[in-house]
Amino acid sequence: MGSCRSSGVLTADAVISADRCKLVSIHAQLTGSAATTVKVFDSATEASGKELARIILQTLPNAAESLQVSTHTVEFDMHGVLALNGLFLQISTGGGTGAAVSVEYN
Repeated sequence: MGSCRSSGVLTADAVISADRCKLVSIHAQLTGSAATTVKVFDSATEASGKELARIILQTLPNAAESLQVSTHTVEFDMHGVLALNGLFLQISTGGGTGAAVSVEYN
């Protein structure tokens, strides 16, 4: 398996790469109770251009304890999607803490 670079764990909007690259995977975990949307764009500067991925994280009710469970974690395998302009990560939440996200790319 080839190696790739990682953004590291991020909790806010960020430029992942300002160069042409391949999007390998996205890992996201909900860190609070507010629904959070994670988007990755083919852009080196802002949340615009082609949207390459969208992940919606939300709490799930735990019927046994009447609590909200917020440990939802997902991985998107992007199979090396080509980002011509770079990669930009956007994390949007309805309030409070949102998500911890890492983006792997070549």
